[in-house]
Amino acid sequence: MLSLYEATHLRIHGEEILDEALSFTSSHLKMMTTQLSPSLATKINHSLKRPLFKNMPRLVARNYISTYEEDPSHDATLLLLAKLDFNLLQKQHQKELGDISKWWKDLDFETKLPFARNRIVEAYFWILGVYFESQYSVGRKIMTKVISMTSVIDDIYDNYGTIDELQLFTQAIQRFEVFGVSTFQY
Repeated sequence: MLSLYEATHLRIHGEEILDEALSFTSSHLKMMTTQLSPSLATKINHSLKRPLFKNMPRLVARNYISTYEEDPSHDATLLLLAKLDFNLLQKQHQKELGDISKWWKDLDFETKLPFARNRIVEAYFWILGVYFESQYSVGRKIMTKVISMTSVIDDIYDNYGTIDELQLFTQAIQRFEVFGVSTFQY
């Protein structure tokens, strides 16, 4: 039933059968949690709060490790490997964020552009939602920097642009093309 509940979150507008299945599974899973093992009840409660499809894979993995550890039938070797894998990747993410934070600090926006928001950790966390695997390290760094610089441009736009400058800048962005394809089509 939990699998059906999770699958219903992949529905699109107008899929009435899946809408009914969501309602049915939600209510029945809520009622069942008192009758199940604590580990399964915990898993169901987490899914009811935030389904897998609408969650970040790293947060799901972290939560699952804790739930799996409480299951009396867990495999100790598999649990150890899962924890090691999680911690190694977490350490890699911390190092990357440290490197990116140093890059941001070296730009000295705090002095040069005191109105600019420091959103480097937030930007990195956004990217972790998309590229959390270890092999995407370069992509995470690049995208975090792009988002951060875009945020600075937005802050400059909001704080210092005159109407004429903002109209010209907006028109230039709207005309921007990558490989002959307009990136903004209205």
